[in-house]
Amino acid sequence: MKQKNTKFNYTPVIIAMSFLMVMISLGFTSSTQSLFPDEIAKDLHTKRSLVSISITFRYISTAVVNIFFGFLVAKFGPKKLICAGFVTLIASMLLYAYATNLFVIYLAGILLGVGLSFTATTMVGYIVGIWCSKNKGTIMGAVLASNGIGGAVAIYFAGSMINPDVIGSYRSAYKMIAIVLAVTLVIIAIFFKDKLKTDEENSVKETKTKKRGQDWVGIGFSEAIRKFYFWGALICIFFSGVIIQGTYGIVKMHLTDVGIDYGEVLALLSFGSIILAGAKFFTGFIYDRAGLRFTASWCTAIAIISSFLLALTKAGSLGFVLAVTYNVVSQFAVPLETVMLPIYASDLFGKKSYPKILGIFVSVNTAGYAVGAPL
Repeated sequence: MKQKNTKFNYTPVIIAMSFLMVMISLGFTSSTQSLFPDEIAKDLHTKRSLVSISITFRYISTAVVNIFFGFLVAKFGPKKLICAGFVTLIASMLLYAYATNLFVIYLAGILLGVGLSFTATTMVGYIVGIWCSKNKGTIMGAVLASNGIGGAVAIYFAGSMINPDVIGSYRSAYKMIAIVLAVTLVIIAIFFKDKLKTDEENSVKETKTKKRGQDWVGIGFSEAIRKFYFWGALICIFFSGVIIQGTYGIVKMHLTDVGIDYGEVLALLSFGSIILAGAKFFTGFIYDRAGLRFTASWCTAIAIISSFLLALTKAGSLGFVLAVTYNVVSQFAVPLETVMLPIYASDLFGKKSYPKILGIFVSVNTAGYAVGAPL
């Protein structure tokens, strides 16, 4: 009797490591950012607006690095980039923890952007693209949804370490985040592995056209950039970053400005982060079932509706109902700047140009963040 040659399927391990990567990198470093500017400003005796420029530096560095993502991942592989990303994030958190002037804060923001370039949306899109052949949207949505879980945990623990009455207490929270990042780095260094080039090539079906949920060879980068829909996609992706991130970033200020109680606003935002996790998963699931056109149209329609809801919010019971409705509905527009970016790249252009196109899409979207925030 012949013994079956069974090969261990390592894909679930890779997905688990990707889930952990996003939960810690985005959840602990990005989702907690709103906790710190006031505390840093008080400690350094400067304006909060000057501290917040650090976030602009973060977006700029992310945009620049992502332009070269395709080249970097082809040269070094995802594992080395992920590890380098976590080292950079640790350095960023330590700079924030020990900063004594704005220059160091800005440098920390730059390193934060570089680190997230290698440990967030772009990397997840690349990993899922080469390791998974089916249900990519659902898997990508589930992995990116871990940001909400990590953010909820990080905000609770980091927030409890910050005492507004004690100048400099935020530094302990940054050190705690650095330790969590270091532990995660060790775990990923042990369990994550790059997919062999031969396995990567064999996983691609030699099909001329794209069928929903399947890999396809696609077109080369030089051909892709000559397509009119490449440039059309860039315009849409840029403005989705401007509008969604620009609006999302001022929700707390807007709701309090119109007269909604600050405690109620915080409760709404916390609840919204939970809804967002489900929205990312749902968006990926819908793509796998209904395709790109329907999913993109759905998210865009939601973005339009939620913008009107936010504009109509005001003090009083009706205003609060509108605020709650906005807080739920708007979460289903946010995947336009996360889950949908890898889907655009893979669905429209295929494997041949996927890493380069994905990096450019994320870069352009992040440039939209940088413009949208001050607007």
